[in-house]
Amino acid sequence: MSRNILSDILGGQVLVMKGGLIRHWKFVLFVFALVIFYISLNFWMRNTKQRIVSNNETIRDMRSEYMGKYAEILNLGKRGEIEKLIEKEGLELIPPVTPPARVKMERD
Repeated sequence: MSRNILSDILGGQVLVMKGGLIRHWKFVLFVFALVIFYISLNFWMRNTKQRIVSNNETIRDMRSEYMGKYAEILNLGKRGEIEKLIEKEGLELIPPVTPPARVKMERD
């Protein structure tokens, strides 16, 4: 008895017996479409999550690189560093003795 039931299920006979699933082919097709949709949605969500993790790592790396370059630029803008660079390059520039002055122009 159980061998016949198992044989019917594996052989596909259950699909044609007494019009069981054939009468409800629209419902079977709908369930099959839902399964396909569920699987594709799962893959899409996994892919999106992996992209988010990758983007967060890239942002963290870029932020640390930005902070390093920002600190380097701030250091290069100091007067002492500029004087060292001028001396190192052998330029014949001398630092100003008088501070900068504001020039006022009179309009006619």
